[in-house]
Amino acid sequence: MKQFILFALLIALMGFGGWSFFVASRYQALCELSYFSASASELKHCDERLSELK
Repeated sequence: MKQFILFALLIALMGFGGWSFFVASRYQALCELSYFSASASELKHCDERLSELK
């Protein structure tokens, strides 16, 4: 049981790491800003730029 919990935590951490890498690299490439230190208005503006490209 203990191994199952550790394995589940490992999978969750790997998933979060992949998600954060994808999100951070997308905002960095599109708007040259960091997702984790940008304000809400900066992120909204970047999302608007992304929707214009689609």
